[in-house]
Amino acid sequence: MSQEWMLDLLKDLRVVAHRQAMYEVAEHLDDVAVLVAREVQISNACLAAASAEDELDGDVSRAVAECDTP
Repeated sequence: MSQEWMLDLLKDLRVVAHRQAMYEVAEHLDDVAVLVAREVQISNACLAAASAEDELDGDVSRAVAECDTP
């Protein structure tokens, strides 16, 4: 399942916050959206690296190493 639904949810929350004149909340939601986008990108890269490693039956060390860090 794609994790990009979180970005859609954050966008909707930001719109509501802005309409309710909760500008600081809307700004923080923008910041969170940037973090989520980065995490989704890393997660997708990790899944691709793991898939490539399985297909190659070998080591894709640099990409997989990044996925092992918490």
